[in-house]
Amino acid sequence: MDIVLKKEINPKIMKYIPKGKREAIDEAYRDSDGYWIYLKEGWNADRMDWNCHTIHEDTIKDLRYQIAGIARAKER
Repeated sequence: MDIVLKKEINPKIMKYIPKGKREAIDEAYRDSDGYWIYLKEGWNADRMDWNCHTIHEDTIKDLRYQIAGIARAKER
């Protein structure tokens, strides 16, 4: 039997994500290491230091900066 983990979407984080970018979010939560956003396939966090599908920041201010960089992945 496969275990399916429920994706976590924190409404306090989602309020900082513009409606046009919410479709990109797979998970959004906060833990002891900070704020995390995982993007769905086909989306990138273009402002991160590397091209990826994960945003991790310690503060809301930094998280909001990274959220602005969420964009559809460019086709190769």
